[in-house]
Amino acid sequence: MTPQEHENGLRSVAKRCHTELKKYDKLTTELSKQTISKDLPEFTSLLPPDKKRKYTPNMWFNHYVMTIDKEINDG
Repeated sequence: MTPQEHENGLRSVAKRCHTELKKYDKLTTELSKQTISKDLPEFTSLLPPDKKRKYTPNMWFNHYVMTIDKEINDG
C-alpha cells in the first residue's frame, strides 16, 4: 500500500468510529471504550510500522478520531 492509501484507510476507520460515538446523547467512558475497542483491530492492521514504534495504536486511533471531530466541528 502507498502512504496515501494507508492514510485513507486510517481516516476511514476513525470516521466510522467518530460517527458511532456521536450517536449517543450522553457518552460514558464505558460506551467510548466499547466503541473504540470494536474498531481498534482494523485500525491497527492498517497502521504503518513506523507509527507503531512511536506510539501505541490506541493513542494513534484516539488522535485520528479527535482530528476528524475537529475537522467536522471547526470546518
